Amino acid sequence: MNPVILIPWQNDFLPALGQHLVERDDFSQCTVLFPHNRPRRYLKDYFKGHPDLNPPVFLPRMTSIAEFVSSIRRNLTDTPVTLANQLDLVEMLREIVNDLRITGRGLLARLPELDRESFLPWGIRLAKLMDDLLRQDIEPEDLKYMEGEVSAYASGLLEQLSSIHHEYVTRLFARNWTTPGLDWRFITNNIKEVSAHLSGTPVVAAGFYALSGAEDIFFRRLWEDGILTPIIHSDPVLAEGKRPHWSAAEHTAWLERWKTKVEIPTDIPRNNSKPSIRFCEGFDRHSQLAALTDDMHKTTDLDRTAIILPDEGALMPVLHHLPEVEPNISMGYPLERTSLARLVEIIISLQENRLEDGRYSWRDVIALIRHPYLRLLGPDNKPLRKIFHIWEAAIRMGERYVHPLHWEPPYDDPILDGVDKKVAEPLRQEILHHCLTAFEQVHSLETLGEALTGLAVMLHTHGEKLWHGYLVDAECLFRLTTSVIPQLQSVETGSEEFRKTTLFALLRRIISQERVSFEAEPLAGLQILGVLETRLLQFKRLFILDAVEDRLPGTNPYDPLLPDALRKVLGLPDTRERDNVSGYNFYRLLMGAEEAVIYYQSGIQPGLLDSKSVRSRFVEQLLWEIEKKEKRIIETGDEVIRAVTFPAGSLQQDARSIPVTKHLRTLLETTLREKGLSPSRLDQYLQCPKQFFYYYLAKIRPIDHLDEDGDRSEFGTLIHNVLREHLSKYIGQKTDLAALDPLPLTALFDQRFRESELYAQIPHDTRLALTNTGRHRLTTFLASQEPAKLLSLEQQIHATVDMEGLIIPLNGQLDRVEERDEGIFIMDYKTGGGVLPKKAFWEDMNLWDRLHEFGPENTDPMLLNDLSKSVQSVQLPVYMHLYSESEETSPFDAGLIKLGEDGKTDYVFGKKWADLERREAINEMTPVLVKTLIRHMLTATQYTAQPGRRCQWCDFKAPCGA
Repeated sequence: MNPVILIPWQNDFLPALGQHLVERDDFSQCTVLFPHNRPRRYLKDYFKGHPDLNPPVFLPRMTSIAEFVSSIRRNLTDTPVTLANQLDLVEMLREIVNDLRITGRGLLARLPELDRESFLPWGIRLAKLMDDLLRQDIEPEDLKYMEGEVSAYASGLLEQLSSIHHEYVTRLFARNWTTPGLDWRFITNNIKEVSAHLSGTPVVAAGFYALSGAEDIFFRRLWEDGILTPIIHSDPVLAEGKRPHWSAAEHTAWLERWKTKVEIPTDIPRNNSKPSIRFCEGFDRHSQLAALTDDMHKTTDLDRTAIILPDEGALMPVLHHLPEVEPNISMGYPLERTSLARLVEIIISLQENRLEDGRYSWRDVIALIRHPYLRLLGPDNKPLRKIFHIWEAAIRMGERYVHPLHWEPPYDDPILDGVDKKVAEPLRQEILHHCLTAFEQVHSLETLGEALTGLAVMLHTHGEKLWHGYLVDAECLFRLTTSVIPQLQSVETGSEEFRKTTLFALLRRIISQERVSFEAEPLAGLQILGVLETRLLQFKRLFILDAVEDRLPGTNPYDPLLPDALRKVLGLPDTRERDNVSGYNFYRLLMGAEEAVIYYQSGIQPGLLDSKSVRSRFVEQLLWEIEKKEKRIIETGDEVIRAVTFPAGSLQQDARSIPVTKHLRTLLETTLREKGLSPSRLDQYLQCPKQFFYYYLAKIRPIDHLDEDGDRSEFGTLIHNVLREHLSKYIGQKTDLAALDPLPLTALFDQRFRESELYAQIPHDTRLALTNTGRHRLTTFLASQEPAKLLSLEQQIHATVDMEGLIIPLNGQLDRVEERDEGIFIMDYKTGGGVLPKKAFWEDMNLWDRLHEFGPENTDPMLLNDLSKSVQSVQLPVYMHLYSESEETSPFDAGLIKLGEDGKTDYVFGKKWADLERREAINEMTPVLVKTLIRHMLTATQYTAQPGRRCQWCDFKAPCGA
């Protein structure tokens, strides 16, 4: 019987294994089994430089255990088998479950039948459970009365688990299908024949740790028959009969099951050195990456250095923080996190949100044409970038749902000068076909695969140069065409029709399970690996990121079919064994290193219910061992634990003022002379001179964009237009509006609203809300009006202001002018918010003295700010002044009709003001107020922002910085 050989984990496993193999007489006839394929590349590299191997020489057969088991089954069976497609397995399990339902036995028979889409997540979990049972060589028993532990459907499945498992295996054999678990079932069922088949073929099982039930049967039989030599990489005290490190627990259990001991080859040098370990604590990933960058720059020799990523999603950020050195990536990256998967997701979302009339959501279309892959397709001048940019602007000014095939680029417009229509248009049409039309037609897995194939061919054909420059993306495209698409097209039910929601759910599931593999070449230099990829490898220097509990050992997502507590009931590995495996991989890697830096996060993780990251239990144990040795408590900031912090301060608002240059002052005077001012523009300057500059002088306009909930200003314009149209027939008549029937007004509103562009752009629920809102506001508006003679609607009025020879037009538009018993009233509609001058403003003599004294000699820097707080708005006082100048009749008052507040009216003066006071305010005080504001414009040395609540809705919030 061959011994179990132990290579101490302080020693490099693969060179020690290689030397053992070289010294064997059966070197070329030997078969070396690894847990996975990666170590054999390193072992071949070792043999290549071995001084005792003179080429040419036959190397041992080196393979993974999975490949070896599959090859044994192929050699021992006459009937060829096919690896089952996961979707076929799910469909087969659905048939099994439905057949069991028909028998009328148990909870399943009382539950409703699930369709394919609803059964999909259960089927995938059930298929995995079936294979786990086969790998562990377990014949499951039914788990009854599980209603309190899992959902009703899961309980129904577990209640007949043995029947499902029996039917699953039976039907797999009947269809000549296989799975990795079924290959193991064949091995364990035919263990004598397998041992006889391998007789005379020495086998070395290298680097295994936690054996599955089937692996244990297989290895033990070969070991007892003198065929297998196990070589493990573990704590050397196992050979001394002492208690080993806890992470070697599975090796201890292995030896106890086999009732044997381990031997350390005498020619292996003993290395009792321990690694130098430092820790680095950061608030978030940025802190860890900053510390990693600093440590990497301090490292002069990066040979045999590895960056270990427990979180595979950290790969891309890490690549951006490396020094100027080409790393070797040796890990799997989730396909669903790549740009290609994002493109597929956008295409799927387009179809899911598509209306029955063929229109697509504007957001989805923009997401499609903004994807970098599509913009970079075609010739070197990338003509689609400019076309898509123009298209996006058009979409943002359109409707919520659009017809992408109906839009045509304006090739005759000078904006597309240099774009060759003969080249760009066929490419644009091809993109629309493969990203939209082709997916509109999918109705089966085969047609879905064909649509994805067309997409892949288009990307490859028109972006060939792109893939030469972006190798990661090229690998993703290769994975899509060689793994994802074949899984869809090789399904037995591929031609059967499915709902699109089912097809897309299947596609998402397949993509979520795919990994894009990166194989390191060469094997030296700086390596970037995941934790699993480090198995059996050894590095001189380690940088381990994200050493938090969620990653090391990690937490498995909750399994609604078989929670962790029930796995032990069936005899399946549970959390304890998983933690042992994770701990073994971590400590084995550390024991072989000379130095290691372990980074972990200690701050809040947004998106995880604001949970705080907890450093890994493995880190806690390492710190505990250091504390025991040094007999002191180690705190963050100690030389052992470096804390990464960034300078922090209050958020700075960079609302810098705009200096008024000579050119800008000349521009202002010219603009005032030619365009003049309006009361609303005066209000704008009063409230924020910087916003006045952006609108009035710089003539900057906000970016047009589609508002899915409707443009409030457009709705307000609609209300104004409806009121003008309805009330125009009462001009010249004294009318009691409150006594009128509101039905004609609300009916007119309904008609004009349905005819407006706004109505077509907003969703149905918003339409109903605005319809009811408009009716209510107009009804309450009529009810709140005073009897009056309507004089005019939307009357244009004009006047001029003489500023020391600079004649400035002052123009306004009055929503409504009416005559009541008291006199003329000017009424202004407000569908949103509106303010009037405070009553105390007119009596604040101190403020009025400052207004009169303001000028070049008395600049009064706080005047505008104080005036803004007191007067709030000059619009209605200026309206009254303009009317008085234009019509030579002083109005009695002006009112703000708040349509948003049941038609309530707020007046500038009110009934208590005397006529003399009113005329003084309109004809004497208001002109002073207007001239002071204009003088402030003309003498200001800078346009300064006045931050306030209005900044929330300002179009210039970003460039202003307030």
